[in-house]
Amino acid sequence: MKKLSLLLAALMIFCCFALASCGEEEATSSSPEASSTAPATSSEAPATSSEEEPEASSEEPAESSEEELPLVGEAEMFWVTHFNDGSSEGAGAIFTETDTAGGWWIHVAFAPAQVEDLENVYEIVEITNGLSDGSATTVAVPEGGFVWAINTGNNYPAINPDGSGIDYTSPNCNGMIASAQLWRVGDKIQFAGLDLENLTVPTETADTMWYDDAYVCTATWAPIND
Repeated sequence: MKKLSLLLAALMIFCCFALASCGEEEATSSSPEASSTAPATSSEAPATSSEEEPEASSEEPAESSEEELPLVGEAEMFWVTHFNDGSSEGAGAIFTETDTAGGWWIHVAFAPAQVEDLENVYEIVEITNGLSDGSATTVAVPEGGFVWAINTGNNYPAINPDGSGIDYTSPNCNGMIASAQLWRVGDKIQFAGLDLENLTVPTETADTMWYDDAYVCTATWAPIND
């Protein structure tokens, strides 16, 4: 009996030893092994930004879209119906001697001006405008130049209770006044169709009164853009 107990004890010790040996082998086999290869290094150079730096433009700055004005602007009718007469209503009068137009007129003094390759150019040297309040004064005639004056005239049929009288207003005169009110001292203007020697009124309708809408004035003016 004693031998049997010893045998059993020895068997148990053997089994425990065998189990312990198996546990060590499993632990050894399951532990991670050191990598046999070194970390891979990139063979490609670092990527650069896909956006390239802007290159200096080889194009010259675009020219201004604004077109240069021609030296001589578009010609318009120049209202001239009388010479050296400051008494007519709705008239455009040129004075070569003395300005005799009244206070309810625009008076413009023109002196000869030099512009290369152009003739009949004059510069405005004085303006007085009394259309709204009758405060205009006469101006001196420049040497070699002239004074031009204009007034609207009255519409007497609309003023008089009985509708009598002459209507001195006209589209030609009113249009010229609108242009003249934009003129300034220092402006240069080229004229055509003026006879400052013989003082001939520039018209194709000499038998028609100047205040009639059918009256035609052939003189013109054009601004100089210098």
